[in-house]
Amino acid sequence: MTFKRLVERALSIIERLSKTAGSSQKEERSRADLREKARLSGDPFKVSPYYDLAEPDMDRQWETLIWPMIKDLDFSCVLDLAAGHGRNTEKLRICADKVIVVDINQECIDFCRDRFKGDDKITLIKNDGTSLAGVGGGSVSLIYCFDAMVHFDSEVVFEYLREFYRVLKPGGHGFCHHSNFTGNPGGSFYETSHWRNFMSKELFAHYCVKSGLRVINSKVIDWSLPGLDCLTLFQKQPSSQQWGT
Repeated sequence: MTFKRLVERALSIIERLSKTAGSSQKEERSRADLREKARLSGDPFKVSPYYDLAEPDMDRQWETLIWPMIKDLDFSCVLDLAAGHGRNTEKLRICADKVIVVDINQECIDFCRDRFKGDDKITLIKNDGTSLAGVGGGSVSLIYCFDAMVHFDSEVVFEYLREFYRVLKPGGHGFCHHSNFTGNPGGSFYETSHWRNFMSKELFAHYCVKSGLRVINSKVIDWSLPGLDCLTLFQKQPSSQQWGT
């Protein structure tokens, strides 16, 4: 091989390595931006009077909104995302064999550790607000998120849906209470009186499909304003089935 050819080959290798490094740096910046968006929606709930205010409504919400949509699902391993002080976990542990409690805030994880001390059904995980690191692939039968995702940035929601696909068993389900508010595109949930981020029934369904999940049922609900929120039930298809069959 001639010297000129060696130089050309070396320059080609350097160029490829540079592109790879640039791509990795761009991806890391994107991940950091996503984590920052998650932090902004999580920080107000590190310590908040809302948990005590919301607890008395849990029985009514469970009986009228939640249980009718999830009562026939597999509760062998339930993941309670953004669990806060565990008022949903309290309900879920009655019917589940195992509950994985996930929250971005260490303060909430500590509170749940005290609340559910001695219950070996409960596993606690502090996450980064965008991923489910520490949860095994194909290990969860039901993803559950109520009265939390309404605050999540739409990009964070999309990232979580892709993680849901990873951790759900084939045939497993997800149940999410999310925003149906489209009145402030590009804005922050801080700017709205009801603290809702931009999301809709249709956009959530779109993100589900792009993540490999199939929407089973969606129900628009009132929450301080008519049609403000939505409850969506979705499924990771059994491995033996194909889309459209």
